[in-house]
Amino acid sequence: MTTLAQPGSLDPVIDVQTIPPHERHPLILQTARALEPGNGFLLVNDHDPRPLYHQIQALFGNTVTWSYLERGPDRWWVRIAKPETNAASTVRVRIEREGAVALADPDEPLGDAANGALVCAITDCPPGTTTAEVLNLMHGVIPPAGQRSLAFERLVARRSGSCCGGMCG
Repeated sequence: MTTLAQPGSLDPVIDVQTIPPHERHPLILQTARALEPGNGFLLVNDHDPRPLYHQIQALFGNTVTWSYLERGPDRWWVRIAKPETNAASTVRVRIEREGAVALADPDEPLGDAANGALVCAITDCPPGTTTAEVLNLMHGVIPPAGQRSLAFERLVARRSGSCCGGMCG
C-alpha cells in the first residue's frame, strides 16, 4: 500500500463502495460542481478511480484539483477540491509572421507589432493554466484581422475539432 498523506477529517467523505455503481459518477460530479473555492471532499474506492479523473478534467479543467492521498492495493483515497484562487487570467502572446508563437513582452501593446507580428491577449484562461499550455493551443492559430484578443475556450474548441473555434464569426 502506498500512502501519500493521511486523509483529513475536515472534508466530507464519499465512500463509493457503498453506493450503487450507476449513481457514483453523477453524485461525485454534482458534488464537485457545487464546491466553493477552498473546499473539497474525499473520495474512497476499492480501485483506482482514474477514469473519473479524466472525466473531471474534461468537465472542469484546472478549476478542480485531484490529489491521491492513498493508492491501494485495497483502498484508494482521493481529495477533490476547488482551489481558493479561482480567478481566470490573461496571457499575452506574440504571433510572428511565419506563425511562431511566444510570450509577448508585458510592455508591448496589443495589436500589430514590428516585422509583421501580432500581439494578442488570450483571455479567461482557467486557474492553473500554464503559459506552455496556452502556447501549445496557439500553434497554427492566425486570428482574424484586427482581433486583439481570443478567449481561451475558443482555442480549446478549435483543438477539439472546430475548424476555427468560433473565431470566424
